[in-house]
Amino acid sequence: MTASTTALQAEEERRIALRALLSEPFVGAEKPVFKVIRRHDAELTRRCTELLGYRLHVTASFARLVKTPTERSLARGIRVPPSGPSARDRSKDEWPRLSDRGVVLLFLTLAALERGGQQTVIGELAQDVADTGARADPPLSVDFDNRSERTAFGDALELLCHWGVLQLMHGRHGTFANRIQEDDDSEALFTIDRRRLALVLKDPFAALAAHTSEDLTREPEAPTQEARTRQIRHRLARRLVEDPVLYLDECTEEERAYFASQRSNLERRVEDWIGLAVERRAEGTAALEAGRELTDLPFPAGSTVKQLALLLCDWLAGEREASWPELRSAVRALLAQHERHWNRSPDDDEVLDTMLEQSTALLVDLALVARSPTGLRARPLCGRFRAPEIRVAGAV
Repeated sequence: MTASTTALQAEEERRIALRALLSEPFVGAEKPVFKVIRRHDAELTRRCTELLGYRLHVTASFARLVKTPTERSLARGIRVPPSGPSARDRSKDEWPRLSDRGVVLLFLTLAALERGGQQTVIGELAQDVADTGARADPPLSVDFDNRSERTAFGDALELLCHWGVLQLMHGRHGTFANRIQEDDDSEALFTIDRRRLALVLKDPFAALAAHTSEDLTREPEAPTQEARTRQIRHRLARRLVEDPVLYLDECTEEERAYFASQRSNLERRVEDWIGLAVERRAEGTAALEAGRELTDLPFPAGSTVKQLALLLCDWLAGEREASWPELRSAVRALLAQHERHWNRSPDDDEVLDTMLEQSTALLVDLALVARSPTGLRARPLCGRFRAPEIRVAGAV
């Protein structure tokens, strides 16, 4: 094997490793890619720090890339992997979102686990979570007599099990939602991975001092111009990697000035280091994921909502802005046109409103449209999904 072939193979390995780190919060030692991550630990750490401002932690049993979310990724929320291998084979955007209450209980559970031992049963953990909420300032009331509260708690546990922070040793934690008695043999027993637990939060001290969600993501003031420039580079690179598109009109003047001078460099690194295909336009840059391994919103796709959203793109791309009544009429017309295939009645107002809400929310999440005071405004990326115009050569 020649030196150039070896270098190309090493570069491909680093690309595979970085994609795995970006797609999962924790990469365990049981995954084949973990050995690749260990092999290229130093270079991956350098690249993640230099390009994205992310911290890479590699231990003997797992790797964790601690990221800073973008505004768009925060708006998409956390998805909870459903139980059962067949359910998990579904697209990630079909997994249920962690509710706002689930997020609160997740934070309380993390705090309760920090004070506990190496193992816990679900009944004791639930009591610890309730006690932790009572000690919070201001106090947070937790009522596990309420089924919805138990369900939200179960979602938080599902997420922690998926991350490997909790390992289910006995029983099924889903039974807690049905109020299994504490002396029941089916009560779940968990082992806590304290090394993973310590790395769930990017900055535990900032989390303790936070009063709002913005406090958790706010960047510290850069002490020097060099540090300020580095922050700008990280923000722009994160949008390229984590968001559907980077629009220049959504950047600050300082960010646009930096991007104008460093655009080629940033785009090349995203292509070479991560394997995304860069599509440059006057309005900005989209880094496309052909294999869909890194996306949590695959589009287009076969679901009815995504098919409807795709057809709305074609309709919206020709409009500067569409009001809600116009959008509702467009959705009704598309439901009528495709009623036989979609099995959705355009005359059912409840179905119509649900399809309108879900399809437009998807378009907003994908940055294909933006909300306006009266409806939706098409964004430049929307034009990428309009139906092609077929022209015959030589025809007038």
